Amino acid sequence: MRVVQSRIEYWSDDYDRRVLIVKVANTIVGIDFMQGDEPYDFSNSKGDRSILTVYNASRVYLSGNDDLECVNQAINIWFELSGEGIDFR
Repeated sequence: MRVVQSRIEYWSDDYDRRVLIVKVANTIVGIDFMQGDEPYDFSNSKGDRSILTVYNASRVYLSGNDDLECVNQAINIWFELSGEGIDFR
């Protein structure tokens, strides 16, 4: 069996952020982002584990039509929780 990894970078105008989604066998295994228009090199990123944790925990409640929309919703939840002092380490 061959396992395929894909790394897709998106620019999300609605959220003013660049998003990296890493998938293995069509399952999201990594998420990273950069807010705003500052250049960011995702080439060595495996994703932010804390954002992936929020995504996995909230996935069934997210209402996006595609992976990018669901990931953006999870990033917004992550921002809210981080602002409340929750430490994901």
